[in-house]
This record gives sequence, structure tokens and C-alpha cells, in this order.
Amino acid sequence: MSVSAADRAEILDVIGRADAAATSRDARAYANLFTDDAVLDGTQGRHAGSAALLDSVGPIWAAEGPASLHLTLNPVVDPGDGPDEAIVHSILLIIDPAQPITIRTAASITQTVRRQGGAWRISRRSVAAASQPS
Repeated sequence: MSVSAADRAEILDVIGRADAAATSRDARAYANLFTDDAVLDGTQGRHAGSAALLDSVGPIWAAEGPASLHLTLNPVVDPGDGPDEAIVHSILLIIDPAQPITIRTAASITQTVRRQGGAWRISRRSVAAASQPS
């Protein structure tokens, strides 16, 4: 089974909105892009459920410094376990926008997205250190 072009566009929009919310440090907008039972896990611990997600992102973003730009690169959308699920693999760059612009970190991101009530939402976001080429 494949992901339709329309679903792919909606899924990528959700991912882009998550980056925008993280960049603007808008925890409520960020959390609203996730399912109620979502899990955020990886380098900054494991946070399960809406309340934990909402509480955890502020300190995570604060550790990035006073300002950062979140950019998702090369997202690949694959079918999930059912027609209302997809898996998105990408690289996240966190950029320091001050001159000279520098990359603070790069991470490998795997996100499971589910369609709920006609809208795609992130149900799991796993963050890992970006792999280095051999």
C-alpha cells in the first residue's frame, strides 16, 4: 500500500508546522500537532501523553539557546501498519540563526503519524543522533 499524494502533502505540512512551532517556541501549537497518546523519545528522554509533551518541550528548546531554527530535511513518507498510519524518516537540523549561521546539531528523526478525525497527527517522534557516513 502507498501513501496518496494528498495524504503525503498533509503529512509534510504537519511536520513543517511542528518545525515552525519549535522555532517560535510555541509549546501549545507544537503539542496540538500530536495525538493525545503521543510519545516523544530519544536523546532528551521519553515523554508520553499530551501533558508530558507540553511540559517537556520548553526545557528542551531552552537548552538550544535563546533562538534556534528547526529545519526538516529530506523527509521520506512510507506507509505504516494501516491505511491511517504513515512513517516519516528525516534529518532535523537545528540552526543558530545569529551571524555567522551555524549548525547546532543534526538528528535522525522517525515519526509515526496517524489520521484522527480527518487530520494527520504525530503519534510518535523518535530522535536519534544523526549517523555519520563510513
